[in-house]
Amino acid sequence: MTKKLLSIAIAVALGVSTGTAIAGPVILGGDDLTDHGSRAAGVNLEGWKYIEKAIAGLIATQTRGGTITSDIAALGSAANPAFNAGNAGGGIGSAADVLGNTVAYFDGAAAITQFFSDLATGTVNPRVIWIAGTDAANDLDAAESAALTANAGAINTFVGAGGGLMSHGTAYGWLSALLPTVNAVAGCNSTGATLTAAGQAAFPGLSNNDINQNAGPCHNHFTGNFGGLQVLAFDGNNPSRAFIIGGGGGTVIQCGLPGQPACPTAVPEPGVLSLLGLALLGLVGVRRRNR
Repeated sequence: MTKKLLSIAIAVALGVSTGTAIAGPVILGGDDLTDHGSRAAGVNLEGWKYIEKAIAGLIATQTRGGTITSDIAALGSAANPAFNAGNAGGGIGSAADVLGNTVAYFDGAAAITQFFSDLATGTVNPRVIWIAGTDAANDLDAAESAALTANAGAINTFVGAGGGLMSHGTAYGWLSALLPTVNAVAGCNSTGATLTAAGQAAFPGLSNNDINQNAGPCHNHFTGNFGGLQVLAFDGNNPSRAFIIGGGGGTVIQCGLPGQPACPTAVPEPGVLSLLGLALLGLVGVRRRNR
């Protein structure tokens, strides 16, 4: 009973509901590693190895509740059971196959729009949303990108409710709709790309070789104010540029502006620590009365 009370006290002090999921993990790249990957003898190679490792991290740290209808919702690609090299649907399909995860595919603007409608009603409920990105075969077109932008708020809500999110490429209109201060800018050099400390902490299964020239090229980087997102990897340019952004479990995309939650900090605010102390003192009082 003591441990349970302690957990509740800490949760209350930190402003966390004990019955709801924390926000989910996010990994957004300026890459087309869907295009620069393949599979041989059941093993994912190069860019597809990156997808596999990233998805594994997302699945492990998402906290999506309710009845799960598929592990992954792939937006912007059709299934590619042959796992053809350079095929975006083949890349996510192969990653999921190796990991033992299920994938539901939503290809075309109408299918993506319907997905978000069904997500709102609970008809579909994946653990992770994966966005195909651009520059590979079987990936996003302009109409699909517009459908994503129209549903940017739903993407944000999904992550806020514990879902994981992964995206590739240059079609980030939906991200700019959530964070007008963020721009996806052409130009990226994967040679010498490195994970940041935040990237290593958020996705400990990834290494530099999973995101640098050994995996394939990158094509854009991110500039501006990233809100609740962190830089997970820098490219090899001099000066270096933000090539992958996001965060681990508890990532908040929108923050700091009116009507949005405060941006997370590395250490709890002093007021939070005071509340934690009061909660623990209350717990001590409860124990003494129960003796």
